[in-house]
Amino acid sequence: MQNVRLYGAVALVSMAFASSAAMAAESGKSSFDVRVTVPEYCEVNASTLMALEGTGFASGSIFESCNTQEGFQVIASHRPLETNEAVAFNYAGQLSYLRDDGWSQVANRTGAKFGMKPISIRYSALTAPLAINLTITTI
Repeated sequence: MQNVRLYGAVALVSMAFASSAAMAAESGKSSFDVRVTVPEYCEVNASTLMALEGTGFASGSIFESCNTQEGFQVIASHRPLETNEAVAFNYAGQLSYLRDDGWSQVANRTGAKFGMKPISIRYSALTAPLAINLTITTI
């Protein structure tokens, strides 16, 4: 009879340890989700490009920073161009021509960007100096 009680006690204690280990293993597991919303932020920083009267070339660089995957557009604002004036704008290898009305899209960038890019203008037949300012808008 003592052997039966001893085996029963050992079995009871073994089951207690096994179940507490299983409970410890379950309670030791946990997970959680972290979600963060980062606001869109885009900017370009460039000095004003200046073109003198006549024909010529000017170059510079622009710092672009944008964290949106949708991309952005770079817009050049300038005085309205006369009929015979022409300005070609090169933004990091993307060539466009300034529009007569004074607002010209000079780059359409896709994805997030960060860094310095080369810019240049080649102009002809300007009757007055031309200042070009760059702004950015997300797509």
